[in-house]
Amino acid sequence: MTSGKIPIGRFLGTLFLAILMALLSTAIHAKDPSEALQAENAFFRGSHLLSRENVSEAIPSLEQAVKLDPDNSKYKSVLAVAYNNLGLKLTREGNVPEGVRYIEKALAVNPDDADVRANFTNAVSQAVALGEEQIKIEDKIAFLKKVLELDPNNGPARKTLAALLNNMAVVKGRKGSRELEAAELEAALTLEPSNAKIKKNLATAYFNAGLEKGKAGAFQEEVEFLRKARKLSPKDALVTENLGRALSNLAVAKGKEKDVPGQIALLKESLELTPGDVVTKKNLAAVYNNLAVAGNGGMAFQERVSHLEASLKLDPKNPSTLKNMCSVLTAEAIKEAKSGSSSRAIELLEKAVKLDHQNKAASSNLAALYHNAALKKGDEGKHEEEIRLLTKALGYDPSNLEIKNDLAMAYNDHGVTLGKKGDTKQELEFLTKAAKLVPGNKAIQENLARAKEKSSAKEAGKDNKKGDDPAKKKGKES
Repeated sequence: MTSGKIPIGRFLGTLFLAILMALLSTAIHAKDPSEALQAENAFFRGSHLLSRENVSEAIPSLEQAVKLDPDNSKYKSVLAVAYNNLGLKLTREGNVPEGVRYIEKALAVNPDDADVRANFTNAVSQAVALGEEQIKIEDKIAFLKKVLELDPNNGPARKTLAALLNNMAVVKGRKGSRELEAAELEAALTLEPSNAKIKKNLATAYFNAGLEKGKAGAFQEEVEFLRKARKLSPKDALVTENLGRALSNLAVAKGKEKDVPGQIALLKESLELTPGDVVTKKNLAAVYNNLAVAGNGGMAFQERVSHLEASLKLDPKNPSTLKNMCSVLTAEAIKEAKSGSSSRAIELLEKAVKLDHQNKAASSNLAALYHNAALKKGDEGKHEEEIRLLTKALGYDPSNLEIKNDLAMAYNDHGVTLGKKGDTKQELEFLTKAAKLVPGNKAIQENLARAKEKSSAKEAGKDNKKGDDPAKKKGKES
């Protein structure tokens, strides 16, 4: 590419013609005729110096001309040439940073000049190659950003700028400016999205920024930074672990704000990341438990049960949750029993007792339901089913005298029935059970005594028959 410097000889020929045209022209650019004249004189002075290649001396006069008549395109064009030429001169002499700045000034005056744009890009390439002692990294970055404004598709410029932003960000991170570090790395990654090194550095910056926010108690910002870190580095166990912990901490804060849905969502997300975290499990279980037993009378039974089931799934042996579930089931069972749905009530109470064996309300209500069902079976003459149900009832409420008496009478009635059918052995067994349950019942004691007499008579009859055996008699005689 050519240097972009406009040949002075060619420039002067057109310059004086332009001056003559300007003098003959009736159109005056400046509003004040005296300012127009001053501008023209300054321009003439600057052009004369420029024609002699005294660029540094020419620039102040040309700048004055443009200042006095800012709409004069001729003045601006010549000033751009002067800036451009001085910039190239300084660059050739080794003062690259200053040269770039002058070419940048030329661009500001005449941004559409293709040669000036090319010269600026070339000069910036030289500038970014210099060491830190010659040009600051901030200046390199600023120059490269300007290049990309002129040519957004300039691949080398994008790559170089990304590398510089990365390096500057790392320096800021070492100084403790975590958020500034992250911002610079974000810009770098935008320029070069596939750069693995920048991705890793940005993930680290997010991670460190998140930890700082967490130490300061800013849990929401901590979570946001750690989520970004994990998105860039999803397999990093340390990032995942810290994000899980941060989500749990933020959930606690949400709970204090009474934001229960937000609290649950955060704890669930935390457990997805760290499924084995015991503290988070217990925290989420506690939230579900509290939600179920909250003073919300409008909450449906099934919704309460769902919350408590979710709690027990996370913390199966929590006594408070077990007790609450038992109470909810018992309350619903009583409603069902009152409405006539005994089978549904029994089903609910069975679950309740299974969860909490010590719950007297559940046990006694379940015993009462089995007791009532047993009595119905007894009225129907189904004593075996009556006995089965009364046995269950007594198992749930062992101190209930009414159930005990009814079971004893069921044993008695069933035993007597069997005795009438000739089954003395079972008659005796059932009457013995009845007598053990209620020893003071005279009717049972009398029935048991008769059964024993029948049993003894029966045994004696068997013995007599054995003594009358002809074969045995014949053997005796022999």
